Amino acid sequence: MPRLPTLPDRYGRATTRLLQGAIVVILLFGVWVRNPSIVVNGVLALGVTFLPAMLERDYRISASPWLVAFITAAVFLHSLGMVGLYDGLWWFDHLTHTLSASIVAGVGYAAVKAIDEYSDAVRLTPRFLFVLVLTVTLALGVLWEVLEFSLRVLARALGMAPVLIQYGVEDTLADLLFDLVGGLVAALFGTGVYDEVAETFRERLEDYREQRFEALREGSREEAAGLVSLATVVRDTRQNAQLAWGLVVLLVGLVVVELLSGSALRGTFTAAVVVLAVLPPAVYRSSRVMLPWWLLVLVAVPGVVYEFAGPGPLSEFATHVAVAAVALVVAVELQLFTSVQMSPRFAVGFVVVTTMAAEGLWALVRWASDLWLGTSFLLGAGPELVVEEALMWGFVYSTAAGLLAGLAFEWGFRRRAARAPVPRERAGPGGSGGS
Repeated sequence: MPRLPTLPDRYGRATTRLLQGAIVVILLFGVWVRNPSIVVNGVLALGVTFLPAMLERDYRISASPWLVAFITAAVFLHSLGMVGLYDGLWWFDHLTHTLSASIVAGVGYAAVKAIDEYSDAVRLTPRFLFVLVLTVTLALGVLWEVLEFSLRVLARALGMAPVLIQYGVEDTLADLLFDLVGGLVAALFGTGVYDEVAETFRERLEDYREQRFEALREGSREEAAGLVSLATVVRDTRQNAQLAWGLVVLLVGLVVVELLSGSALRGTFTAAVVVLAVLPPAVYRSSRVMLPWWLLVLVAVPGVVYEFAGPGPLSEFATHVAVAAVALVVAVELQLFTSVQMSPRFAVGFVVVTTMAAEGLWALVRWASDLWLGTSFLLGAGPELVVEEALMWGFVYSTAAGLLAGLAFEWGFRRRAARAPVPRERAGPGGSGGS
């Protein structure tokens, strides 16, 4: 996204007011023709246009008037699409998704950059930040598709017309593709636009940290939780090493079984996990330095379930849990072997968005393979309605698995913090803290 025009701020504010008035006209039109989809989307769009002012008033998070105008233009175009442009112009939906995704990517960039600058426990390289912005954008695209699907299922159950409309498998996948395009444009060209937002995010985090340290008692366990390093997930104990190596042997066996049974993709995934599992002992040249055994169990369960129960909702959900576990492994090994650092809480967020984004990316890869290579990974699995339902439930499973895994990992980090030695000297607002 190019930099916003360097015109007087009053023009930006006037543009916002003009577009808000246009959204009100669209909303009233929806009331006149008794179309609930136009009305609901108009109300939501109008609410979004007032959100920047509310954030500045209540939380002192400011954005430039031209950035607010750009956000207002994006939701105005969406409201306009509900009047008939989505049906009449094939490219209009792609345009609105690209614009919306660029905004989401920019806000995600601002939030992540603020955390990076605020927290001593988080250090992100420019390349990792670039990938993370795309990951967050794709994850939120998947979340939007889950919302649309959930509302459709609810409307069907209540015998009502859906408020948000899905137009089929290829439309959903095209939406995700243009979400990714919008994120890419923002990550490449638009990050400078959001630096002001990132700075205000950081200032609010600093304010929160000062209030938090004033409120915490001396030796608080909550304070200790911020000092637990993500690298401590890797264990150096004999008992954990024995269990972990046993699970590595099981995973190697699963690789052989999956490859022999024709499940090349599952075998490749499991083989990649084996490589990640043996990387710490190989680098540290000690067989006792291993990932925790319970993390390897989470990765091994889907293969076992698939071999005994076959394909189905249970094995699919277990696969998404395994993806979440692998995301945590990747976060830990980035901390160990690269200059990237994450606090445990930041890593939990990374696990959630990565699990969702991975399902979205996998859907796009299968779609591209079917279109260009003539495979039948996705589109050849049955009638379009069946394929669409399966695709949507895959998104639901990935979202649920990511959230549940994130909650479980957060609980585990808190338990570890509760057993950690409580610091005698408090770090103070300028010391290290988690995010």
